[in-house]
Parts: sequence; structure tokens; C-alpha cells
Amino acid sequence: MRRWTALLLVSCVAAIWGVAAAGGATGPGSPSPVIYPDQRLPLAFSHAAHARAGATCTGCHADAATSRSALDNLMPPEAACTSCHPIDRGDPERVVAGRPAARCVACHPGWQPGQPVARVYVPPPNLKFDHAAHRSVDCRGCHGDLAGVGLATRDHLPRMADCLGCHDGRRAPSACTTCHLAEVGGRVQTDFREGSLRPTGGLRGDTHGPDFRTHHAALARSAEAYCASCHAESFCTDCHVGVVKPLDFHPANYVELHAVDARRGSPDCSTCHRQQSFCVGCHERAGVGARAGDFDRTDPMRRFHPPGWGEPGPASHAREARRNITTCVSCHREELCLECHTAEPGGPRVDPHPAGWAGSARCEALARRAGRMCLRCHIDGARCQR
Repeated sequence: MRRWTALLLVSCVAAIWGVAAAGGATGPGSPSPVIYPDQRLPLAFSHAAHARAGATCTGCHADAATSRSALDNLMPPEAACTSCHPIDRGDPERVVAGRPAARCVACHPGWQPGQPVARVYVPPPNLKFDHAAHRSVDCRGCHGDLAGVGLATRDHLPRMADCLGCHDGRRAPSACTTCHLAEVGGRVQTDFREGSLRPTGGLRGDTHGPDFRTHHAALARSAEAYCASCHAESFCTDCHVGVVKPLDFHPANYVELHAVDARRGSPDCSTCHRQQSFCVGCHERAGVGARAGDFDRTDPMRRFHPPGWGEPGPASHAREARRNITTCVSCHREELCLECHTAEPGGPRVDPHPAGWAGSARCEALARRAGRMCLRCHIDGARCQR
């Protein structure tokens, strides 16, 4: 169980932390702006220079040792700077020989006398994090070695790979919501003001791109728990069972392109569309259905199929119907087939079944599984006789 939980964490949360905000991917090595919102750092600052001068992480970020929430502001206040810099707000141009810079513009470039100082803005991450619980972890384990870095930015905040070193289900909890914010019901919150969390596909190949809704079936069948960590059941049923289908499911101009997918059967059109109403109705309105105004079985100029297509024989429709019946029903309604393929008295009684079908194991199995389909031809419930 622990191993499964750890694998689920790696697949679920690691994928999510590498996501891009809706509207564009992040650059190489850059963390998600959804997890770590963009910052404003109008500062002239060097971590490397302060490290050489003997400054320590906790010396400037003293509150980090006791912080229990990611909402805490851990940026050092001015008081932390005055222990070295002889800052005097009454003398913004102050210079003290032998002491670190004290002039306002030394740290706040662009500052003008009489104008407010541009404020630093570091929004809290969309995560749960307890610095105090991580006191035993070296700061460099999460933030990297800043001894050679100028101004540290969001690029120096920890990534999922850093967390998975400990959060493996044994040394530390591996549930997704250990770090990620949760919605009612325990699922990972994916929608934020900054955008939406989307897996990158680096572990499971589930990049949530424009075509993912068309090709997600295999993943959904193989890893239901993985999907359920973010999606409620209603998310699936709104599309799969909902009366109103999403209008943006297919790409633009798909009406002109859908024939290839329809013949190939991928995606399965019948998952959302009723072929005997949606497909046939549209085809008839377009003039290619059997009951359309522009369709004529006898006029060669207005006939869709070659001569003899509807008659018995090797050049007829039988082979194509057996190979891909969905192609036929995209234009023809069921009653057209029943003009010949019916067990009713008075009709041609053309049997669509192979020899020896009646009473065979396949016949019995199909009758048990989909008996109503048999009744389309065998109205009285009797088996076809030979």
C-alpha cells in the first residue's frame, strides 16, 4: 500500500508541480507561476556578496525557523539590514566610511528623494508548507546554494524533485494534499487566480493539451485513482452522460475533417453522438443522406454508390457493411436495412447472418446480451429458420 501511495504521489503531484498556467508554458527551468505567482523585486541585492561577508540564512530570515504556514512573510525587514548597514531615513544619502552602503539608492535603484520606495511583492505560494517542521533540512537542500547567486528569485524556490527525496510515504507523508491545497472532498485544488494546474506528462504521458480530451481514455481506464486526485466524478459525467456536449471538444473546421476519424473509429463518435440521429440528420441536411433532396438512387448523376451496390453479389455493399457498419449508418437509417434484412413475412428475408448462425453459441450470447437488437428483425421473437 505504501509503495502504491508513493507511486501515486510521484505520478500525481510531480506532474502537477511542473505545470504551466493556462495560456502558455513556462520557460526552461522556471517553476509554475500557478504554484509560485510572479514576484516584484525592485532591489539591488547579492546573496553571494552577503555570504562572503559572513551572513547566514537564519541571520536574515530569522522567522523561517518558526514559521508554520506558507502564508508567512519571511522576507527580512529593514531592521535585519540595519545590523550591518547604518541606514538613516532622515539622511537618505548617508555614507559611513568603512561600513556597508547606507544610501537608499544602493538597495532601491531608481529611488528619488520625496518619492515612496518601490515595494517588494512576494506573494505566498499556492501550497501548504511548514518551515518549522523542516528545521533539520539544510536550507540549501530546498533553495540551492545561493553563495554564488545575486538576487534570488522564484527560480530558487524548491521543486517537486526536491520534495520527493523525503516525501516517499516512509520518511514523510506522500499524499498529494500534504503540500497541495485541497478542495472540499479532499481533491487537489487546480484552479487559481493565476491559472490552472495541468500535468506536464513527464511521468505518465498525460500532457493536458488541446487533444487530451480525445485521447485520455487509456489513462483513465488504467489509473482511475490518479485522475480522481484532481477530478470529481461529475467532471467525467458532464461530458460522458451530459445532454449538452462541450462545443470546444473538436478543433475548428472539424466538420470538414471528421470523415477520417469517423472511418477510423478513433475517437469513437458514438461516445457522444447518436449516429441514427445526429450523424444521419446532418448528412441529410448536407445532401448526402439517403432521404436528402439531392440524393437519388436511380439517377447516375445523383447517386452516391455505384450501380448494383444494393443488390446481392460480390460487388455489393455486404463486404463494406461487415467491415465498417458505422460508415453505412452515418447516412442510412436503420429502416433502410430492414427493407431487405427482416424476418417479417412478405419481405425478401435476406439473412445478414453467416451459415449456421441460428442456435449457435454466438447467436445465443448476442441474444442474451443485446436481445432488443435481435427484435429489430425478429419481431415475434422467433429465431430465423433455414
